[in-house]
Amino acid sequence: MALLAKYSHHAEPEEEYIDLKPILEGLYIDSASFLKHIKNVRIAYA
Repeated sequence: MALLAKYSHHAEPEEEYIDLKPILEGLYIDSASFLKHIKNVRIAYA
């Protein structure tokens, strides 16, 4: 899964990658059914 991450030390967002499938499988979660509903994720710190 590719995502854009904004860091305070860079002006532009950077493309980052995370492989959620093995993480979910390690938690005994069916990754196919879990991930198919995710369209957008945004994390912001106040």
